[in-house]
Amino acid sequence: MLSYPQPAQAAEDLPEVLRPTIEKYRGQAQELRRLPDELLDQLRASGAFRLNAPRELGGYELPLARTAAVIEHLARIDGSTAWVVWNLNTGFTAAFLSESSVERVWADGPDPMIAHSSQPGYLTQRDSGFRLSGEWKLVSGVDAARWVGVLALVLDDGQPRMTEAGPEWRFCLVPRASVTVRDTWYSTGMRATNSNTVMIQDVPVAADMTVAPDASARIDRSLYRVPVIDQIPAGSAAILLGLARAAIDEMAALSHAKTGPDGAPLAQQPRIQAAFGRAAARADAARELLMTALRGLDAAAAAGRPVTEAERAAELGALSHAGETAREVLTSMYELGGSSSLYESSRLGQLFRDGHTAAQHIALSAAHYELAGRTVLGISAADPTL
Repeated sequence: MLSYPQPAQAAEDLPEVLRPTIEKYRGQAQELRRLPDELLDQLRASGAFRLNAPRELGGYELPLARTAAVIEHLARIDGSTAWVVWNLNTGFTAAFLSESSVERVWADGPDPMIAHSSQPGYLTQRDSGFRLSGEWKLVSGVDAARWVGVLALVLDDGQPRMTEAGPEWRFCLVPRASVTVRDTWYSTGMRATNSNTVMIQDVPVAADMTVAPDASARIDRSLYRVPVIDQIPAGSAAILLGLARAAIDEMAALSHAKTGPDGAPLAQQPRIQAAFGRAAARADAARELLMTALRGLDAAAAAGRPVTEAERAAELGALSHAGETAREVLTSMYELGGSSSLYESSRLGQLFRDGHTAAQHIALSAAHYELAGRTVLGISAADPTL
């Protein structure tokens, strides 16, 4: 079986260790609309793409809450960098794949760089395997990836194959070389995430290169007892909350230099102080709600018991709340910045644009409140993803 050494640094130290490199290339990344190779090399060498990979493959194998904390810290430095790190942290799939599949994907080293997408394509059964087709938008970091991981519905005679839990779907891994990437990412925010469109047409996929949502992990340890579908989404919320906190910090620094009509620094004005108190309380509360939900999933997995529907729905509620709260905080800080926020050179303006772009992700949709609310009421969520 493949084996790689673990990174030298503690995962929690990575953001500060990487800060000088991230800040050095932050402006260039915006111009390129992707992370520069030099920055990607540093991220890869540090182990930033191994947060949830098994220890045997050189991974940190962090619980969900600790991974979210690292991602959130990275987002305070740069949203695009954190987003790419999050989207390429798909190493947990090694725990669900066969050993032969792992040897194929990880053959070239501990960082196979798997860019994933949650939009569904289509699988059709062919002999012992499948054929994969579809279009997946917003596949962040795809040009840096060596593999692409996409969701796909299994079709029979052109219709979704049904199971007791609903339509059957799989998470599929295919080599980057087997897909077509269209350069579509011309955005107002998160410009450096390289979130382009992937096209796949009738590509063969072996059955053991797919993972079903109810699959049991081959590696029976705490992290991998968490359902596949709960392994990824929290990173988007952590990034958004990191951007909101960065906006508070940026505006706080500006408020000591920027003056109001009376000539006094903004920081000395009671209404400005109240706005900061409100924003910080909201951001911190949303972060703690997210971490509490993730620690609940981690605790269930560590105890070896199935995660309950209510615990999983609580995570979804925390995601929606993070999106809602971060939008409010980002907007309030942008407004306080006045005309200073308008310019392309404004760090505060960049955080506002990045945050509102990130908040559009479906994982942060307010629709999740409905599922969370049903479990609070003691009503079954009636959703196969829970």
